[in-house]
Amino acid sequence: MDRSLKWRTLGLLIGVLLCVGILAPSFVDDEALPSWFPFAKKINLGLDLQGGLHIVYSIDLDKAVDDRASEIKRDLESRFADEKYAAVVKTPASPLGAVTVILPDASKKDALQKQIFNDYNEHGEEVIVGRECAATDGPNAICFRVSSAYADSIKKSALTNAVATIRERINEKGVAEPTVVEKGDEILVELPGIDEDVINETRDIIARTAKLEFKVVDDGSEYMKRLFAHVGSEGKEGKPTDPDAIKEDINAEIDQWRPEEGGGNHVDYYLIAHDREEDVTIAEAKAMGCINKNNRTKVEAGKMRCNVTGRKVIERYLKALIAKDPSFKVPDDHQIGFELNEPSPEAKDKRPYWRTYYLDRAVRLTGSGISSAMGSFDPNTNRPIVLLDFNRYGSRVFGDLTAQIVGKKLATILDDKVKSAPIINGAIRGGRASITMGGNDARRQEAERNELVNVLKTGSLPAPLREESASKVGPTLGRDAIEKTRLSFIIGIILVVLIMVGIYRWSGWIAVFAVVFHIVLTLAVMALFGATLTLPGIAAIVLSIGMEVDGNILIYERIRDELLLGKSVRGAVDLGFSRAFSAILDGQLTTAAAAWVLLNYGSGPIKGFAVMLLVGVFTTLSTNIWVTRIFFDWYISRKKGAMATISI
Repeated sequence: MDRSLKWRTLGLLIGVLLCVGILAPSFVDDEALPSWFPFAKKINLGLDLQGGLHIVYSIDLDKAVDDRASEIKRDLESRFADEKYAAVVKTPASPLGAVTVILPDASKKDALQKQIFNDYNEHGEEVIVGRECAATDGPNAICFRVSSAYADSIKKSALTNAVATIRERINEKGVAEPTVVEKGDEILVELPGIDEDVINETRDIIARTAKLEFKVVDDGSEYMKRLFAHVGSEGKEGKPTDPDAIKEDINAEIDQWRPEEGGGNHVDYYLIAHDREEDVTIAEAKAMGCINKNNRTKVEAGKMRCNVTGRKVIERYLKALIAKDPSFKVPDDHQIGFELNEPSPEAKDKRPYWRTYYLDRAVRLTGSGISSAMGSFDPNTNRPIVLLDFNRYGSRVFGDLTAQIVGKKLATILDDKVKSAPIINGAIRGGRASITMGGNDARRQEAERNELVNVLKTGSLPAPLREESASKVGPTLGRDAIEKTRLSFIIGIILVVLIMVGIYRWSGWIAVFAVVFHIVLTLAVMALFGATLTLPGIAAIVLSIGMEVDGNILIYERIRDELLLGKSVRGAVDLGFSRAFSAILDGQLTTAAAAWVLLNYGSGPIKGFAVMLLVGVFTTLSTNIWVTRIFFDWYISRKKGAMATISI
């Protein structure tokens, strides 16, 4: 046996063992696996195979259009107030998105109407259109409404944003492969195989409304100064001195800056804590969303191992501190905000960490003050940023706010998390601003920027969600269909074995092993990524098995042809594999191209089928070209002298 074959055989054995290890959690009970076992992810069964939770949400899309009309109303009112013009702006209940401006006299009616239409339709998009006024509006009224095309775009954006928000929040809970799709004006949510506790938690998460807020950071406050002194910061590394802070691994730090447009030095005291693994009680684990089907951590003495965020650690520390000393209770007009940060590439501790902000509780501006948002890059630092355009109301409030807080930080808060807190170096007028994404991972920064743009474009979640129905469902295929699917799969494998062994004899057994390895490798790839197995996925696996067998047949027939032409066994095998390779590769590339199209333009079951088909292309090429060849080389190398023929 040559050295190359030895290394290839060793690689195959390692691959088999690795696949078995990856698949172990999917087929062996969690309690039977040791705590140090390196693999934890399982193959999850889809809703069609094991059932789960089916929820139908309706979204009040008309409210999103009415909200836009209300924004126009506030915008015009702010404008008339600036100009000291006594016009009255109303938003009638019908038609949808209607706005009525009643002027004190008719002298400026034509000029003002033209200006309003030019202002809102200036970017080539018809936002508003004229309409007939009601008889009660009087002769000095200007009447218009949100255009049908723009209203449709608002509704579509609202629905798309709601679907994305729901999907992201479910993913954060660790629920495997949720299905979240639009159906008319409704949103269908399907969660495969989850228990009662997770059902309730998932409903609560989906019901939360994404909310964008701007709040002022109260730097240099006496409260944070006292808290900083209590936690302590000793030496160059700023190690804590409070025993409880040391136990919780919480550090107190200082941020100092001087505004560009002059002013005194500003000092911001804050706490930081890293995410970490801890032993927590079952109740705490449920509250943190640590318990799910992929978590097989053993419960010992009523506790289990969970990931605890730095935010949770700081909140826990402050709660205990307030219980000991009520003077550390946060004042009613303030709150503690939290920002998630990624460590810098040169940092020794690579764990994510959370830092605090001491915020004024008052919301100074919300997402309703923003008319549009666009993703871009900072020309100086090349960091992803979000460019904001405020409406007239938002522009006025933001300009006045930034003029009042020069030198302070302004926190942008989304879903109760501080996204950024830039220093305001001067009043920001003109109705434009930008938000710089934090962190050090460029891809994550861009993803967060795009997420924020989607939220801002529709004013966070622009329309309320209502849960219309929720029900536990059994497998959508039905038990009989599942049993028939399993039976057909088994019959197909048996027929492959009989046909391949019957026609190709000993070489047929090589093909049988290749099929088995192909199935194991495909399932291992699924388990490695925590994928969900559905009926379309099973169909793709069966199809890829057929392609794998077809590849073996191409190779075998080529070898037979070469043997009939008088080639030696070694020469026939070499030529058989080399000449069949182009046909096998061509077929797989064609299949991969079709799967790529399905993946990009399909949805739901079609996309699941496409993913498994692409995995099948990889596993088919691996088994046809690599695994089968190893067995042929191994068989030939064991025969002494020249072989006259081979069992094929």
